[in-house]
Amino acid sequence: MENDAINDAEFAGDVLMLLREAMNFVKSNTKSGWKKLPEGRKNEPEYAERAVLETLVNHFSHRDYTVMGGEVHLDIYNNRLVVTSPGGMYNGSLIQDLDIADVSSERRNPILANVMAQLDYMEKRGSGLSRICNETKALGGYKEELKPVFKSTPTQFQTIIFASEIASNVGDNVGDVSEIKLSERQQNIVDLIKKLPTITGKQMSETLSVSQRTIERDLSAMKEMGILKREGKDNDGIWAILS
Repeated sequence: MENDAINDAEFAGDVLMLLREAMNFVKSNTKSGWKKLPEGRKNEPEYAERAVLETLVNHFSHRDYTVMGGEVHLDIYNNRLVVTSPGGMYNGSLIQDLDIADVSSERRNPILANVMAQLDYMEKRGSGLSRICNETKALGGYKEELKPVFKSTPTQFQTIIFASEIASNVGDNVGDVSEIKLSERQQNIVDLIKKLPTITGKQMSETLSVSQRTIERDLSAMKEMGILKREGKDNDGIWAILS
């Protein structure tokens, strides 16, 4: 379902560590495909990496740290990535009522913002929102309805980035796993099955440090994509790679 988050995790630490963990979480739970070209292959990820980085940096740098118990929430769905943080626009306006190109840079946490700028994670002139839009627009399969959405209330700010519409199978041969877009975790599952054909879902869950429910969801998705088949009884059978 499009309203069910793909996976969930909770991280604690300093801002730079949280930023790194968040980027790794996105990489592990989103898909990256390839398109055949005469001279090779072209990467076609679901989300522009720089757009995701800009989004996370924006939320960590401008969140209201005075809100006790407040957190930056990152939710990944089948068709979108949503980041929400405590604290609305610093000047009290609503971002959805403004032209993104005209939004001025008013920093709630100037020291943190300067650190991010020094690390080249953000630009000092405050063009992050425009860059999120431009980086997303540059992806293959982009349509105007996939333009990032920014929403705010007096108490929170939210960014929604929609996944690019690239085909689930971008190759000519359904059985060729290298030509099907898989998340990093799904590719790890395929590698595990290749190494140990009798591996169970529980063992995959323990090896990859994710819930068994998440593993089963990935296995079912790859079955629908024509990558895997289940041999034996539905609940007790092992998974095999289709060739």
